[in-house]
Amino acid sequence: MKKRNWKDILLMVWDILFVLILCFVVLLTTMLVTRSAGSAEFQGYTIQPALLLGVIAALVLYLGFMVTASLKGLRQLIEHYFRKHKEEEEKP
Repeated sequence: MKKRNWKDILLMVWDILFVLILCFVVLLTTMLVTRSAGSAEFQGYTIQPALLLGVIAALVLYLGFMVTASLKGLRQLIEHYFRKHKEEEEKP
């Protein structure tokens, strides 16, 4: 089994924390929007533009990071796969 280096561990921890923070932001936004309705009876959600922009920005950052990291991993996987098969073909 391959031992993970500190960079892989740090990226994994960052990814986990970012997802947890994103979940917290979504839940907090929902609570604040619900509370801002002001009445005891729920009549619907009110959207606060600043909070909505914060959630959208966090989502864009997260998706950008995940796409970048996924594409990098995919490139490495493809390179490793083709390098392995090329070495097998070159063997007599």
